[in-house]
Amino acid sequence: MVQTDENFQLILKTFEINKKTILDEIKKLQYNLRTETRSRSRSGSYKLTRRAKDLFKLVQAQIDSAMAVMVELRDQELLGLIPHTTVNRRLQSIQKIMNKIFDALDKFDDQEIIQEHFQFHIQKMNDVLDDES
Repeated sequence: MVQTDENFQLILKTFEINKKTILDEIKKLQYNLRTETRSRSRSGSYKLTRRAKDLFKLVQAQIDSAMAVMVELRDQELLGLIPHTTVNRRLQSIQKIMNKIFDALDKFDDQEIIQEHFQFHIQKMNDVLDDES
């Protein structure tokens, strides 16, 4: 089904609501995402606080949703259902929302944990944005 402007505005509104929820959660967290011991688990990764795990789940859900919409937009562009300029405008709207989330995550001391956790997904998102098919 071709994504109309009205449908996209509803999707964007959902992204904005989710962004607000994520930003509120980021404000509630301390500057450190790890448990007090700052130790590593047996698997070699850092143990995160419960709130940090919940935050990461929210961010991951937002990334997954953004990726699904972005891929669908690119597919509809390739099929000639949506003009290139419309797709780019919509992709930029999504990217702006995601950038605000990732900018807010910069407040944490444990940037290596954030990069480790989201690096693959951020790269996939950037690949979709950079694809000028």
